Order: sequence, then structure tokens, then C-alpha cells
Amino acid sequence: MQLFFMRNFFLILLFFFAHLVLTDEMLEIYLDEQHYKLFDYINKKNDLIDNDNEAFIKGFELSARGIIDPREISKRVMGKKIYNEASEVQKEKFNLIFKNTLFESYASALKEINYEDLEIVSHYHPKENMKNAVVKLKINLSGRNIDFVYKMKSINEQWKIIGLIIDGIDLISIFRKQFINLFLEGNKNINYAIDNWDLPEEANG
Repeated sequence: MQLFFMRNFFLILLFFFAHLVLTDEMLEIYLDEQHYKLFDYINKKNDLIDNDNEAFIKGFELSARGIIDPREISKRVMGKKIYNEASEVQKEKFNLIFKNTLFESYASALKEINYEDLEIVSHYHPKENMKNAVVKLKINLSGRNIDFVYKMKSINEQWKIIGLIIDGIDLISIFRKQFINLFLEGNKNINYAIDNWDLPEEANG
């Protein structure tokens, strides 16, 4: 009886760890597939960057929907306290404005490189939480290696980027500081912060 129990226990453990390994492999495979899709769009629509950048960004947003949910990031830019105080109309309005900033910044980073220049180095799960992941990437830009980090979360069984760090610059942190500064400048008026939102220079540079 004890032998039977031990054998089944180890089979369960084996299945569990195999599932974790498979899940981890699937994360990097999924990410690579999404990257390929984005670079394919950039290469095919490169002429729009100078001729019709607005159309380019809209198309880029559609290509990135498998990996980015702007609502998940816009609420982090507002910050938990302000987000909870905001009405649904205010949340939606800011998301519509902010997503242009988000996709403009992300597209600006990717359009300077090629698919072959972007390498997934490793990833780990903070505090062993399998629903969250930090993915480290490396970009070769004219012979210089640049660190690229995704903070990701599994939402409805699909991995989404919720944070982006480029060469040590945390874009979401920059966006959040700008939103809070506008919020305080407007005497803690959420509408003022939303109506005066613009692309931070640090993120656009």
C-alpha cells in the first residue's frame, strides 16, 4: 500500500513539474511568435511611418493585441488609489488617450531593430507566482547590447505585458510620474490630468 502511494505521489510530482516546464517553454514560444508578428507588420508597413504615422500606430496596435492590453497598463499608470477613485468614464477616456502613447513608445523602440536582433535571454516568476513573469531580453543595436525587460501577467490564460523597461528606463514609471504630476498640478483633479496628458519626452527620446 505504501509503495503504491509513493509511486503515485512521484507520478503526480513528475506531471506537475513537466507541466511547469511546458508552461515556461510555451511562454517564450508565444512571446517569440508575437515578436515575429510585430516585426512582420513593421517591415510591411514601414512606408506608413513617414507618410501616415497615425495609420501605422493603429495597425501596430492591432498586431500587438495578442501581447498588450492597454487597459492593464493604463490603470497602473493612474496608480491604484487614483484608479479606484476614477469613474468608469474617466478610466475609459484615459485608456483611449494613453494607448496612443503606449503603442507609439513601443513601436518607436522596435522599428529601430530587426527581428533577428531581439533575443529572449531568460525569464523567472517573482515569488514563485506562476501567473506573473519577468522576461529578460537582449537587443543588438549597431553592435551595442541593450537590455529589454518585460513584466508580464497571465490574464485569461494569455500572457500580457504589464511593464516595459528599456535599457534601465522603466516606461511605466515615467508615465505614472507624469500622470501624478498632472493630477497634483490640477489640484488633484483627475479630469485635468487626463485632458492634459501628453507623451513624456523621456519615453519618446
